[in-house]
Amino acid sequence: MNRPVAASALIIVSVIALAAGIVLSSFMLSRFMLKIQHATEKSITVKGVAEKNITSDIAAFTCSVSVKGKTRAEGYASLNKAKLMLNAQLNQLGFTEAMREDESISCDEMVKTEKIRENGREVTKTYFDHFKMTYSVRIRTNDVRLVEKNHLKIYNLAAYKLEISHTSPRYFISNPEQYKLELVDAASASAAARAAVAAGKSGSSLGPLIEARQGVIQITAPASNETSDYGIYDTGSVQKVMRLVMTMKFSLK
Repeated sequence: MNRPVAASALIIVSVIALAAGIVLSSFMLSRFMLKIQHATEKSITVKGVAEKNITSDIAAFTCSVSVKGKTRAEGYASLNKAKLMLNAQLNQLGFTEAMREDESISCDEMVKTEKIRENGREVTKTYFDHFKMTYSVRIRTNDVRLVEKNHLKIYNLAAYKLEISHTSPRYFISNPEQYKLELVDAASASAAARAAVAAGKSGSSLGPLIEARQGVIQITAPASNETSDYGIYDTGSVQKVMRLVMTMKFSLK
């Protein structure tokens, strides 16, 4: 056999061997990946839920008194008397000066409109009518019961022909973070217990924890199923429920 022919045969044999090696390697790699995939599929994912009933320890609301005046000077003079009456009423109801914050005074020009005929056409004219002066004060206190009991009694000032208004009370928790670890612990224990039962029913036993994800804490009114991806903070109820969901993935053996 001459040398060129021998060289060609050697190249062909080498190519065949290389191709066979690639095929064999691909087969072994696919088997290896299959085994890994089967191994990772032997897991269980569960959710654990924890709830805690909490009583709000901060209450806040804003009340206002408004008066009218044909001039600014007249309006401010009337507003000063109304402010004194409002503060006296707040004191009488137990809302002390230390509970008051964010005081403000506003002055608005109020107008009136009327329709008149001008050059044979009906037109609308706007006129200045009076100034409206408003004094507002925000009440914030740890005495939640006081707010529940007395906030509506501020309307007693209406008997003096004063224009009184106030916002609905808002109720807060001073330090919600203090309950977070307790909820995480309880929700994790709940998830682990659920996973153990499910694994036992399927003839497996629970292995190590693979992954854990904490959900957003929801603070809702009692008997509420309201949720949000960003979390809910109900401020309309004195009694609240803090709720946390933990999602946990365990291996099975």
